[in-house]
Amino acid sequence: MTTRRIGLVLSGGGALGAAHVGVLEVLEEAGIRPGCVAGTSAGSAVGAAYCGGVSLSKIREVASNLQWSQLGRVVRPRGGFFDGTRLEEYLIDLIGDRSFEDLDIPFAAAAADILGDELLILNSGPVASAVRASCAFPGVFTPVEVEGRLLVDGGLINNLPVSAARDLGAEYIIAVDLSAPLVGRRKPPSNLMEMWFMSLATLIRNTNREAAMADVVIQPEVGEYNWVELNHAQELMERGRKAATLALPQILADLEVEG
Repeated sequence: MTTRRIGLVLSGGGALGAAHVGVLEVLEEAGIRPGCVAGTSAGSAVGAAYCGGVSLSKIREVASNLQWSQLGRVVRPRGGFFDGTRLEEYLIDLIGDRSFEDLDIPFAAAAADILGDELLILNSGPVASAVRASCAFPGVFTPVEVEGRLLVDGGLINNLPVSAARDLGAEYIIAVDLSAPLVGRRKPPSNLMEMWFMSLATLIRNTNREAAMADVVIQPEVGEYNWVELNHAQELMERGRKAATLALPQILADLEVEG
């Protein structure tokens, strides 16, 4: 097996993020452990928990029981349905009030500065608040103010932050992309929140050119699910497992050759 640092990149995708758990399970079962992780939005939440030492069995349990009420308080007049504070508190309960520098595995989260119109890669300071910013999808969660910047979901600029993993020292990158199946989806949105997510899906995909920088891109078949329904976590995790299992021979062959 290779001695080169393996990087794992986890895309955003709202409720579809449960698929990341299945991918991680298959990689871990195969003895593949990332040396660094970068994530956007839901991918940043899963990545932070994993890099914070939370077991995959615990992450699976959390994903299976997650409810919108656990992610934020309703504050509709303030720029979003939820303020995201409960997401931050929930992550602190899982990994402690830790900084990036204290994590078990190097980690970075992508967020977008809507005032400066630029991508920010957060890799220092408190982890929980960074993940909250990375998950702050406009209209759903209120923006997060950090040092004069107004931060929202990083997927608006880069939904698959492969370059962030490279900057963390990754030499072989496995990327998990949950946004691809949304492009060309024909099923109409069932509610206002899903309409917002779907309206930006094409933007997210078209502005993301980083997949080509990854060595392997895993794309779980999640197109029949939507970004806001949290009650399909078990099925999504199995979709993640299936996609990772299909990609595993290539990954193992690549790593064996490089080793």
